[in-house]
Amino acid sequence: MSRHYHGKLCICLLVVLCSTVLSATNDSKESVADELYNTITERGIEAGITQFHALKKNHSDDYDFSEPEINGLGYRFVLENKLDEAIAVFNLNCELHPGSANAYDSLGEAYLRKGENGKAIERYEKALVLLANPDVDENTKNALTQNAEAKLNYLHSPDIYRSSTELNDFLANNDRYPFGRLNPQAPPETEHWGRLAGEWDCITEARLPSGNWVKVGKAKWLWKYILDGFAVQDLWFQKWIDLRATLASVNRDVVGTNIRMYLPAEDRWEAVWLTNGKNTTSRFEAISDEEKIVMTGEHAQGGLARITFFNITQDNFDWKSERSQDEGASWTETLRIHGKRLR
Repeated sequence: MSRHYHGKLCICLLVVLCSTVLSATNDSKESVADELYNTITERGIEAGITQFHALKKNHSDDYDFSEPEINGLGYRFVLENKLDEAIAVFNLNCELHPGSANAYDSLGEAYLRKGENGKAIERYEKALVLLANPDVDENTKNALTQNAEAKLNYLHSPDIYRSSTELNDFLANNDRYPFGRLNPQAPPETEHWGRLAGEWDCITEARLPSGNWVKVGKAKWLWKYILDGFAVQDLWFQKWIDLRATLASVNRDVVGTNIRMYLPAEDRWEAVWLTNGKNTTSRFEAISDEEKIVMTGEHAQGGLARITFFNITQDNFDWKSERSQDEGASWTETLRIHGKRLR
């Protein structure tokens, strides 16, 4: 869910809460929303609208026809992604309560979700006009004004907003941002790993017990922004035929992924590594600057682990893994990776 929708849904929850409070003050009235929801779900929106008018004409004292009641019904359909039904209900609410900024704001939300941007703009602008009424309480005015202005800014200039491109970004189907992009509101430190976004060819080396270094094999390392540009994920992929014979005996590709997010309040990174085969996971804390990134955590085979990214440029980086068996007093380098950017 993009940030543009989330704020309005929070407002909707407040409206539903208010509706509940209002209903509690008059227990004799039944919920017209429940009646209409069942009819619309079973027989369609036209049957529901017909029923509404009949109830309003013949049972006006028996049911709650308030603006929050109808608005809540509209959002039940929004949450079910039944946008035609939601639009019809919100339109009905606007007809019944032409002075309600919330009714028009909700209708604009449904049109926005359906992609009818012109109609959405009209309803949000109408909501702002109605919010100028001095009778609107300050909390409602502030919340709805902020929501409507944010949506209008997005609708008039969608390219300056990130919106919800997460799925396309993750699947690399976005031609313009195949590996996602940094969210303007994300901590700037996100770029310390975000600058690796892309596809890399990697050569791995391992240290033998003798102290000599040998090439272990080739690998692909893909990096991308996730969580709407607030975090970074990578995918490590090493085909078993590219591994040394002693490591390739299981005839299984080596696949792993890291999820990395910077925590501003603690001035550090949190990173989680998951890999196939043994289905193991490791957690690391990390500190970073413009020159290097240092990760520390517990090694799966005991002791401490330290991983360092260094010599980072636009097209290359180096990586080393170290182990300590004496709680960090001394370290032994065990693995090396050199990455060269493909794209």
